[in-house]
Amino acid sequence: MADPTFFDLFKSTWAQNGLTEGITDLQYKTGWSFIGSVPPSVEQFNKVQQTTDERLAWLYKQLDGLAAVTGRPLAATSLDALSYAQQNLNATNLKAGTVPVARLSGTASTLTAGAAQKLATARTIATTGDATGSGSFDGSANLSLGLTLSPSGVTAGSYGNANAVPTFTVDAKGRVSAAGEIAVGNAATATKLATARTFSVTGGATASGVSFDGSGNVALNVTALDVSKANVGTLPVTRGGTGVATVAAGAYLIGAGTGALSSRTPAQVLEDIQALPKAGGDVTGPVLLGAGASIGAQYGLNVSSARTAHVLLPDGGGYSSHTATVAGAMKITLPAAAIGANTMLRLRVDIFEYLDGVPPVSLLIHGYVQTTKVWGRCGATILAGSAVSDLPVRFGADATGSLCIWLGDTTKSWSYPSVTVSEVLAKYNTAGATLAAWGAGWKVEPVTAFETVSQTLAGGNLAFGRADIARVNGLQYAINLKANAAVSVVAGNGLSGGGTLAANRTLSLGMPSRLTAATTNAVTTTSHSHELDTQATPNDITPGRILTVGSAFGLGADNPLGTLDLNAVMAPGFYGQSTNANATLARNYPISLAGTLLVESGGTQIATQKYTVYNTGAIFSRGYYSGVWSGWKEIVTVDSNSINAWAGMIAYFGRATAPAGWLKANGATVSRTTYSALFTSIGTTWGAGNGTTTFVLPDLRAEFLRGWDDGRGGDASRALGTFQGSQNLAHVHGVVDPGHVHLLNYQVPVNTMDTDRGTDNSSHFSVDDPIMPNTFSSKTNIAIQYDGGNESRPRNIALLACIKY
Repeated sequence: MADPTFFDLFKSTWAQNGLTEGITDLQYKTGWSFIGSVPPSVEQFNKVQQTTDERLAWLYKQLDGLAAVTGRPLAATSLDALSYAQQNLNATNLKAGTVPVARLSGTASTLTAGAAQKLATARTIATTGDATGSGSFDGSANLSLGLTLSPSGVTAGSYGNANAVPTFTVDAKGRVSAAGEIAVGNAATATKLATARTFSVTGGATASGVSFDGSGNVALNVTALDVSKANVGTLPVTRGGTGVATVAAGAYLIGAGTGALSSRTPAQVLEDIQALPKAGGDVTGPVLLGAGASIGAQYGLNVSSARTAHVLLPDGGGYSSHTATVAGAMKITLPAAAIGANTMLRLRVDIFEYLDGVPPVSLLIHGYVQTTKVWGRCGATILAGSAVSDLPVRFGADATGSLCIWLGDTTKSWSYPSVTVSEVLAKYNTAGATLAAWGAGWKVEPVTAFETVSQTLAGGNLAFGRADIARVNGLQYAINLKANAAVSVVAGNGLSGGGTLAANRTLSLGMPSRLTAATTNAVTTTSHSHELDTQATPNDITPGRILTVGSAFGLGADNPLGTLDLNAVMAPGFYGQSTNANATLARNYPISLAGTLLVESGGTQIATQKYTVYNTGAIFSRGYYSGVWSGWKEIVTVDSNSINAWAGMIAYFGRATAPAGWLKANGATVSRTTYSALFTSIGTTWGAGNGTTTFVLPDLRAEFLRGWDDGRGGDASRALGTFQGSQNLAHVHGVVDPGHVHLLNYQVPVNTMDTDRGTDNSSHFSVDDPIMPNTFSSKTNIAIQYDGGNESRPRNIALLACIKY
């Protein structure tokens, strides 16, 4: 028996390929004999081996395909695919193609329809019952049966006439199983119906049934009328209608006596019933919230989550009883919106009982309820109440899965209680939890048992929000800290008064002595004094020390500058220069005058100095940064440079709009009151406006400026603000003549040979010729060209001209 892995090894061997020397198929078929006695080369041997492997590979593929069809493994045993296929080929394993008819046995009993061309034996197909028919079918062609209906037993013919009504009986299969006739009277001769009939009215109008046999007339009493079925006319108000043919969309109708109804807009209806529109308005009467109603708002940037619902008086959030004693804890059940969401919750609960000396209680309860129905970060604050207001608060869920808060213990007794959830703040992080969902579904009720409790705030641990009680562990602890009447307060040195705590006591501070530079730290039985840490010496810059001027206490310093260079004065403080001679530019003073210096510091790298001149109050400032002092800048004040002095100033700006405090110099007419300083400065130089309340600004658009002559003589007779057109200075132009000729009109003299000019000397004219030549009018072709545009201007840049007001 062959090795079971024989074919696997054989298959892997076929995957080997290599390059060999050429060997033909004929040589391969001849075998090794073509080589003769010479041993084959390695290449020849490999080629023969490769060719053999290719044949074996082809054979293996055939066997492998056969194995796939049979569904049996390809193995070297008697149960392999090859042996199995020879013994029992299962056609159900064929996945594609059609078995040729030539390969099928004519008597095979298990052939499929896809393989047979016709049936070996033709079969008869027949129908019976209400329809009969038959035919032979062998599968070689389609079969069509002709059906014959079975007789129903009814005689063929016509039924009924003028005096007889035909009758028929139809069976469940729709066939006529019986036929006949019933004699009746003729309408032309009958005086009444053989069978009385009932007349009634239904649909748009209703009338009770009345019997009618034709022997007399009948009347129907219509007792109901459906107006919706009417399609013509308008039903008046007296008949239950509106009296109007059309009503505008969105309008309402109101009564008007017996006349047609009147149309009112929604706004008019709201006004009639004194109701608020959707947009809101003023309420002048009480507002009663019905079942399911609440008041609130919803806000937050994310519309799907992280929103806050603020609800006032949620529906169902109250309990009130007129029973003298109600036992149990007060259970507050939250709405379904709280289930399955991480919610930050805050409630205000107001409690009122019929108890002598116990005021109403207001509680602020907060907690974080999670999707797992586990509470966290819970707390409660009593805004108003007394010692009995300190009751335990529990957080959890009930058996239905609803989230709950319990107030008090199950043994607590309530007297005529009223418990109201008056306000709710719910910040949730889930979509769909809306204001409407948080405004309804609440319930408050007394219970005698707790369910699943997640957290408990025990009694004696609630925080009180009263201003006169510190944040302590409950009101009782605060009461325990009350004053002990047996304890005395004794006045110490410098104080007087005191006594036991049985009554209010006052401790009086003794009158302190006057503070001076020589004051020391001292305490007497009725007074005390303090030593001042003042400037010890001139230029003492000890941090935190009080500065003085001479021996007087005050804000200042005895820090003379003397001959110091101001670049070296870096310590913050007040300094003074008493002589003009020491205030030199060489010592970096802004001006050679005495004055005071203020040094301020912004750290080791930043400092500023402000120098004030002693006699004028002029102020100079400079800054220091990273080892370098800036130059001094004078601080301009109103006194030194009045703002009105600038009114009427002309300036140009590289922008399209006038800066603050300026107007465009565009010839506009402006108010004399609004721009009073400017009007005082320029008056009506550029135009008087309306002559009373306005004046005109200069128009400098597209104009060059020229200084006013003001008596110099360069532009004489010019007034301030007058316009002057363009002009060129008078000048001459030189002409270069390229040369030209003049034509002469002359006559030839009579004597062409003039003896006085010599013989053989021909001449066009003679000195004694009485005719003088004339010069023709002629052009020289010399032209002087013009140059330039429609105005005279230098190079320029366009800027916005403005005037200061």
